[in-house]
Amino acid sequence: MTREKHFHPFAALRFLRKTLAVYLIPLVNVLLERNWAAFWLALRQDTVLFGLLCGISWVLLQCSSWQLDEAGVLHLRWKLLFHTDTLVRGEALAALTIERPLLYRLAGASRVTLYPIGQAEGRTLRLCLRRADAEFLADCLLPVDAPTTHHPAGSERAALVLLGANGLSTFAVAALAIRQTRQLPLDGETLAFAQLGRLAALAARWLPAGAAWLLSLAVFLLGGSLVRSFAQTVHYEVWHTAAQLGSRGGWIDRFEYRVKIAQISYADVRVSPAARLLRQWPVFVTAGCCSPELPLFVYRSGGEALFRELLPEFQMPPDLEADTQKRSLIFFAPAGVPFGLCLLLTLVSCTVLPALTVTLLFPTAFFFVMLLGGLLGYRHEGVWLRGGRVTLRRQEGIYLHCICVFHPAPCLRALQSPWAAKVDRTNLTLAFPGKAKVKVRSIPVRDAEKVFRALERN
Repeated sequence: MTREKHFHPFAALRFLRKTLAVYLIPLVNVLLERNWAAFWLALRQDTVLFGLLCGISWVLLQCSSWQLDEAGVLHLRWKLLFHTDTLVRGEALAALTIERPLLYRLAGASRVTLYPIGQAEGRTLRLCLRRADAEFLADCLLPVDAPTTHHPAGSERAALVLLGANGLSTFAVAALAIRQTRQLPLDGETLAFAQLGRLAALAARWLPAGAAWLLSLAVFLLGGSLVRSFAQTVHYEVWHTAAQLGSRGGWIDRFEYRVKIAQISYADVRVSPAARLLRQWPVFVTAGCCSPELPLFVYRSGGEALFRELLPEFQMPPDLEADTQKRSLIFFAPAGVPFGLCLLLTLVSCTVLPALTVTLLFPTAFFFVMLLGGLLGYRHEGVWLRGGRVTLRRQEGIYLHCICVFHPAPCLRALQSPWAAKVDRTNLTLAFPGKAKVKVRSIPVRDAEKVFRALERN
């Protein structure tokens, strides 16, 4: 049994970050008003408040601790007013991650996230530990014995950067959307987004203001995604044992993923326009609610040796077009409606407001690309049984997901509208532990029944 230990002091950052707006926003307000008397008063008050919050953080750190017993069971204890003891066993975990952002590395800290089997993302356990303690804990809960390691290099490394950036840009867009809808204190990310104004001002010399801003946003997100993806793939390696898959790497921010092979819900080959151009396909795995944003590896068509080494039971869906007879047109609705509206506005602006036409071409082109993605889904989305595995293709935006189900007993739900029931079609949803869901739309009822029968036999 290890001695009882407290968490790293950086564990208090989570509490302090949530309370930052309490004392920072009033200070910024009086600073913008240039009321120096009120500014110094607010500064003194905020200093006292910050000291009080730091004291509360210290109490929270002293009341929480962790310990490993002789059986390798993790105990998370809380001792304030009432005592709690949370037990975590290694065999109850689907995955584990270790993250060391730059600030954490400078302070000798690591952020460990534990993903219990069957638990949703909100029920994960995040621990801030000293680096040596984090590595020791990971090796006790999910030990890595004699791993076989693969280091991507050359074109494989370049493909990993480019295809990783495709996925990361989605998160960047989401982050921007969130920041546009919330009042947040000024931080590094907000300052980074603020540079968009400079890019837009430069582009505005030869484009209308709205179009310049949209173009600057696209360049900024693409460039940021590429830089971040490149930094993540430095020192990148993927490894496997008889029981686990994992990856580690990073330059500025370090990370490590450990995933139990027995707990993999599904493996996902994502076919994007960039992947089609490079003829290299990124492979993602999902275990419980752990779904890394960087591909586990990238493989080239015709060179599946690494693929078979890491995921020997994986089966690709057949290279066939789906049965489109009497298929629902729902594939075209999400992008078709806004595309039609943007196209109409673009045509009207040509005569009414020509200055706006170039700006409107950007969202029109975007939704046109999404509409082409819907067409791919209409032609290729479906479900098949191959080698005893459930395989499926589903379209999501510009990505065609080729999925092989590994979990033996997902929860299945077939949903039919009155029209779909009349033409013998249904939507099939597969739900996995950790609330991960995969949905295929408007497939023949006979195909859904085959999946039900196959899983019943298992």
